Amino acid sequence: MPDTPLNRHLAEGKAAEIQADIVYGRFDPTLDKYREQPEAIAPVELGTPQLFEQFIDYRRKDGTSGQRIAAVYKPMLSNLKRFGRCIEDEEAAREFVEMLRSRQSPRVANQNLTLLCAFGRWCVEQELFPINPYTTIKPLKCSRSVQNRQPFTRDEIERFLTTLKFDLHNRHYYDFCYVMLSLGLRPSEAIGLRWRHIDLDRKQVTISETMARSEDGKTAGHARQRKSTKTVNIRTLPLTPRLVALLRGRRSPEIKSDDLVFTTARGCVIDDHNFRERVWLETCKQAGIRYRPPYTARHTLLSHGIEYEGWSLPQAAQIAGHTSTRMVAETYGHMLDQPRLPEF
Repeated sequence: MPDTPLNRHLAEGKAAEIQADIVYGRFDPTLDKYREQPEAIAPVELGTPQLFEQFIDYRRKDGTSGQRIAAVYKPMLSNLKRFGRCIEDEEAAREFVEMLRSRQSPRVANQNLTLLCAFGRWCVEQELFPINPYTTIKPLKCSRSVQNRQPFTRDEIERFLTTLKFDLHNRHYYDFCYVMLSLGLRPSEAIGLRWRHIDLDRKQVTISETMARSEDGKTAGHARQRKSTKTVNIRTLPLTPRLVALLRGRRSPEIKSDDLVFTTARGCVIDDHNFRERVWLETCKQAGIRYRPPYTARHTLLSHGIEYEGWSLPQAAQIAGHTSTRMVAETYGHMLDQPRLPEF
């Protein structure tokens, strides 16, 4: 034992015990009685929620983002705790899945079933379960959902921007919204746009990074993290004369190249959640426009480019920052060469 005051105190106690045993004739010459005896530790049986927490740690170390863990894994952990039973066989697994399906859409329930199957495989690999209890459960049949992200019409865009421009409380965000609509940026891309990304002489902007939410999903400006774009692609977009004039008017001699182009009125990083609730939603209400989330600005530009400007799918993919046209074709392909129905 290390020579410390505490260990010296323990040694003195052990010496006194030996001395007493010698005096009373109960000394153990093998010394086993005086050695440290390991306490018998009863095996702890982990419940399903505790196993799922270990699975979360495994996935986190394997590279799963904190945002996904907060959005998908933590709710599943809460549901496992709510279920309150250890799930080791198919019967219990089916009951738990049915509980999830009773309160979730078929699409979300199927996504959760995929997660549970992965959890079951991990348990088998760790020799915690003899079999994966989720493999025999079939996913629900559901029609392929198309996101109801109807783009803004030209009239709605004009009403939205006009309303925002003359709103004393929110007009600070007019330029931010106009740029999102005009360039089809994701909110995180517009929030993270820096002056060094903008070349006013060449009339172009480079989209190469974002100010994404924190690993635990927090949206506050101080918690946001600078990352590459969602598709990890760098794209260069042309600036219209109106955009050049708008951005030139915002740039002052004191601005540094790493400064953000758009901030809150107090100069802080924009919180996309607060912006959506306090600015975007309120402007939609005042303008009499059906609410769609800020991400619809991106959908609106691509839709209008294809439908009214005659963009090809490769051109739309380039503006969107996709290396393949597959996703663009799946989302916007119906706008190309629409057949005309005969009149009778």
